[in-house]
Amino acid sequence: MAEPTQKRSRDADADATEDASHREKKMRESINGAAAELLCPITLKLPIQPVMAEDGKIYEEKAIRDWFAKKREREELPTSPSTGAVIGTKLLPAVQVRNTIESLIQTGAIEGELAEAWQKDSAKKLAEETWVKEMRAKAEGGDGDAMYWLGLAYDTGSKGLAEDEAQARAWYERSAAARNPKGLGSFAECLLTGAGGSQDITLGLVIVTQAAELGSDFGAYALSEAFFFGNYGLQKNSAQARFWLKKVVDGECKFKNLHKDHVALAANMLTVMDAPRQSRDV
Repeated sequence: MAEPTQKRSRDADADATEDASHREKKMRESINGAAAELLCPITLKLPIQPVMAEDGKIYEEKAIRDWFAKKREREELPTSPSTGAVIGTKLLPAVQVRNTIESLIQTGAIEGELAEAWQKDSAKKLAEETWVKEMRAKAEGGDGDAMYWLGLAYDTGSKGLAEDEAQARAWYERSAAARNPKGLGSFAECLLTGAGGSQDITLGLVIVTQAAELGSDFGAYALSEAFFFGNYGLQKNSAQARFWLKKVVDGECKFKNLHKDHVALAANMLTVMDAPRQSRDV
């Protein structure tokens, strides 16, 4: 007579297990849905430093700032990456969103690729913030090399910093004032091209010459190019162009921050100059 009772018990256990599985599935779907709402529309990742834009959407701060910066460069009105509508550029920190994401990941509510990517990006963000903090401390202490690296980070939009030509130029200028060869070369380029501020060709040529003479391959290349093509009001001068090109190509410059593509261009210019032909432009 005990068998029906045991069967009813097994059926009840099965129903309870099925109900628990159904609830877990619904909860998982709910969490996944919430996580999808928190994804940055630009990076398609959970944001490490979330902000709310004027379109009401949550974005990774650097991603949305870079988005607005590109609009400014193209002289376009700022628009929402989500709706395409014109919006203002005011951003509000979304601290509660950050705390929610962190809590959901730490408890295992959000797992898989989204969680792994967030944890990896979070560790990278922490490392970048540490680097920037250390560089700023060194720069404020008068380290011209640290000033240069901060300028480069703003110039390229790296180390977690938003791309900002004005900030890059300001740090390059401070580095140049500290007589750092790399800083001198980069500040000279800002002066010659007008990047991040006003153009000053005369001062730019003075600064780039100082950079080249102190051993900057960037400065040597810029000066050789100016003499090769006759840029910035200089007369074409084959002797000066060859002198500085050889410094770059032969690796004689002590301070190297020139991209390998420009080293290759220097070698090509030197080849052109040394190739026999009936007429020369320089």
